[in-house]
Amino acid sequence: LVAVRGRGLWAGLDIDPALMTGREACERLMERGLLAKDTHGSTIRLAPPLVVTEEEIDHAVAQLAAILTP
Repeated sequence: LVAVRGRGLWAGLDIDPALMTGREACERLMERGLLAKDTHGSTIRLAPPLVVTEEEIDHAVAQLAAILTP
């Protein structure tokens, strides 16, 4: 990750463009059961529901780590 921005539960994650595009990241996450939206090329947006549990957040972080780790 190049940068992380957030407000409340919303997060914007900037991925190194040399690694993958935002769309590729979102497609890989979708294969792992996590939905995200690509924006502005290499940025992905996460917007979990207000009722998200700690376990679901842990799962999301694990899935992000899995797709970003070579």
